[in-house]
Amino acid sequence: MIEGKLSRRYATALFQLASEAAKDEEARQELERFATTYSASVLSTVLTNPAFDLRSRKKVVVQVAEQLKLSPLIIQFLALLLDRDRLDHLQSIVFYYRRLQDAARGRVQARATAASPLGVEELDRLRSVLKGISGKEVVLEQEADAGLLGGLVIQIEGKIYDGSLRTQLEKMGKQIEQGS
Repeated sequence: MIEGKLSRRYATALFQLASEAAKDEEARQELERFATTYSASVLSTVLTNPAFDLRSRKKVVVQVAEQLKLSPLIIQFLALLLDRDRLDHLQSIVFYYRRLQDAARGRVQARATAASPLGVEELDRLRSVLKGISGKEVVLEQEADAGLLGGLVIQIEGKIYDGSLRTQLEKMGKQIEQGS
């Protein structure tokens, strides 16, 4: 089975359970907290190592989860992932969970990359324009990349709108080469 389908299936199941309990936001935060801990430490190596028996690895998951103050739902979910040898898909599951939550709440994630940080007014204007394009509330993440030289690169709903000066200069260079 393709990782995306598998991750989507687990994310959907968790989202449905969390939504039924009206805890979808808490579940996302807890899942992200565990995923951050999992990927930023040797925890991933320990939990995916078949040299350790499943019961020992499950105890480690529960202890870490309790230290992070995770809910029983997330602890059970993590134990299920461990039982089914799916912890390697955790980052992808978090990604699909966020997308499901955003869709349910009528919002979309977007990323704006500019040569320098945008001001509050510029971000508000950009958020408004993107809301007009998508028809949804926009959660805007900002990045700075001096290599763009100017302009913006926007990523929203799987599409990239590249209005950067760097890309425009590259296009002009190609046109000049082809014209020669």
